[in-house]
Amino acid sequence: MIYTKLVGNLDDGNLIVEILETEKDKDFLHARNSEACCFICKIERH
Repeated sequence: MIYTKLVGNLDDGNLIVEILETEKDKDFLHARNSEACCFICKIERH
């Protein structure tokens, strides 16, 4: 894990774009539920 952020009511689409723009060497993100700690989805760079 290289980055964590609680999203809350933030626009998760904007956050995804921001992370992928700043972390150019990362090919994907994993979204997780912070309360249950379960995997939600994989977000891949295109």
